[in-house]
Amino acid sequence: PHFEKMLYDNAQLAQLYLDAFLVSGEPRYAAVVGDILEYVRRDMTLPEGGFCSAEDADSEGKEGKFYCWTLAEMQALLPPNQFAVAARYYGVTAEGNFVDHSDPHPLPGQNVLHVADPNLGPAETELLRAAQQTLLAARARRVRPLRDDKVLTSWNGLMLGAFARAGVVLGEPTYLATAERALAFLQSRLWDTATASLYHRWREGERDSTQLLEDHAFLLCGVLDLYEAAVDPQHLAFALQLAEALRARFHDPAHGGFWQAPSQTGDLILRVKDAYDGAEPAGNSAAAMGLLRLAEMTGRADLRELAEGTLRLFAERLRRLPEALPAMLAALDFHQSGRVRVVIAGNRDATGRADLLAAAHRVFAPHRIVLGNQPPAEAFATTLPARDGRATAYVCVGTTCRPPTQNPAELAATLRAACA
Repeated sequence: PHFEKMLYDNAQLAQLYLDAFLVSGEPRYAAVVGDILEYVRRDMTLPEGGFCSAEDADSEGKEGKFYCWTLAEMQALLPPNQFAVAARYYGVTAEGNFVDHSDPHPLPGQNVLHVADPNLGPAETELLRAAQQTLLAARARRVRPLRDDKVLTSWNGLMLGAFARAGVVLGEPTYLATAERALAFLQSRLWDTATASLYHRWREGERDSTQLLEDHAFLLCGVLDLYEAAVDPQHLAFALQLAEALRARFHDPAHGGFWQAPSQTGDLILRVKDAYDGAEPAGNSAAAMGLLRLAEMTGRADLRELAEGTLRLFAERLRRLPEALPAMLAALDFHQSGRVRVVIAGNRDATGRADLLAAAHRVFAPHRIVLGNQPPAEAFATTLPARDGRATAYVCVGTTCRPPTQNPAELAATLRAACA
């Protein structure tokens, strides 16, 4: 078999491990998120800010040669105390744990590094960190796998959303800045402001002319993640532009749901409506969730109706084969649950704003919406003021809000109670 590191896999795994961290409070899940995003920042991000699509697992014609290690290689690189800890932690053996059965002459003794024994004391953890730096530097001298450096709007939407959410949950401003740069890249290279057109692919200064539902839907969800993390009204305004483009090019007003391609696409035999959540969410699933979230943030009933039409269109399939549409089930669950909104009042420079945002995001609350009090946020949110020159948080169910607070711990407690 041939394996690749795909951008969309890493984006969805980062989101999953963020949820696991919030639910459990276990730092090991946050560490996985950090490992994923540091890999993407280091090896999969272009200097201009866009994310590359994939990286091969083979180099020099051998599967795993770049990433795998033999026991002898590690022993030659590391001092004995570091080697002992690293070999135990990663489960490294002389026999190895990886063989490419499709290769008639596989490399012997190859180890895929995995967490075999996580039980390290503080001194051992420091030894492991030193060993990791040495191994990473040595690996950098190997022949790298080929990288697919085209930028796909859809997968970039998934990844920038993961970076944005991780930035606020983990308290890593560099992650939030990475998401901002990725969005700026997409807006400058793949979004045509004059025609409100979003294109699919960019590589080496050239973009294609293809427009797809998945690009609009995945980017909409990613931009909403970024808006909730930064509460920048410009991001919410752009999300509304994406939603209007989504409606204009892909919506089926007769039957509901969204076509995969615009009606003017000339080389299609027929138009289809994607409705299978496989390795990636279906375009219709992502569109339904994105539109429902945006409707809650802006009070736009027409956007909610677009999503509801999509859910009605696929209702029978959801009933008969729910396992085929888990992402759409999540949208349905969001639609039917009582939403809780956290309004962060105050401009970008307001004292205490970052701490309140962090508190709002560090509670696992999948039906919670975070928004600011500046247009185009919903009208009721714009009436909620910051107090005494400090950022102020309001937890609201419907249009009924709990007493305002400027204390992050109090905000988290109020949010947990509202979501219970």
